[in-house]
Amino acid sequence: MHRLLVADEPREHRRGLGNRDTLDADTVMLFTFPENGRHGIWMKDMRFAIDIVWLDDQNRIVHIEKEIAPETYPEVFTPEHDTRYVIEMHAGRASELLLEVGQQLEAWPSG
Repeated sequence: MHRLLVADEPREHRRGLGNRDTLDADTVMLFTFPENGRHGIWMKDMRFAIDIVWLDDQNRIVHIEKEIAPETYPEVFTPEHDTRYVIEMHAGRASELLLEVGQQLEAWPSG
């Protein structure tokens, strides 16, 4: 089972997982947005690699970026389609969970 961290305010969206030394393999951060949009994610102040999963308002995966390293900053990773939620997780975890574009999540990732 995962520990879920929720970022639902603009200042939490900007900070994300930045300035943390590590992320437990069983912890994910869920970004919730009040409106659909092409919500971009960057690696500002990140100290470890992550996987990023974008979902639409029906909890369907529309885009995945894997093994994104801190050195990619200031690049912004943005999906091609509108999304409502973003999940950040330990690098490699999206593959372990067999997450794929088009998959609908019944609940937030667990494993």
